Amino acid sequence: IALSPSRATPRSPWNAGPAPLVVEGFRRPGEDVMDAYQYFYDQDENVVGRAPVGTLEFHRGGGHNHWHFLQLVEFTLLDSTHTRVVLSKKQSFCIAPTDAVDLSVEGADYVPWSLRLSSRCGSSGSIWVREALAAGWADTYYQYVSGQAFNITNLPNGWYYVRLEMNPLGNLYDSSPGNEIADRMIRLGGRRGSRTLLVMPWNGIEA
Repeated sequence: IALSPSRATPRSPWNAGPAPLVVEGFRRPGEDVMDAYQYFYDQDENVVGRAPVGTLEFHRGGGHNHWHFLQLVEFTLLDSTHTRVVLSKKQSFCIAPTDAVDLSVEGADYVPWSLRLSSRCGSSGSIWVREALAAGWADTYYQYVSGQAFNITNLPNGWYYVRLEMNPLGNLYDSSPGNEIADRMIRLGGRRGSRTLLVMPWNGIEA
């Protein structure tokens, strides 16, 4: 697999192929924690290996109520010198294909295993889950779920960068490491209680 921020928007991790990212979790007895393993497949879709890659935890409330893989993405806010100033609370994902980015890449899947999150993210009683990101697809979290904001209360006005880093701990096996970071320039303005935000265009796209 080749993991990187989406070319369409840097807030979405995507899989550039040629194989799916498949993570399965197995629950520890009496805990809201699963041990996570990445699975590897041959061209006939037979499992040829697996490796431990971290953990999943059950995320209660806030529109989630499902299992999150903790080692997929890190979101940070950097100042104009690229120094970290805020770490987002959103550091875990239920891995699922939500957006087709490029279905021309090698191994792209036109119809991923499932587009229904409930079939892969599990519930509070689950003892096993399989979360996957098909080649050619991105995983975008939308704003109706909690935990995705940066606390900017005490930050001065000025230029900043929102950074998305895929596979920040290097736990996942990635065929193309080194292209896993994307920065988006923003400007904070206004005053306390009435802040403003200017987002710079991304590859010519206004947001």
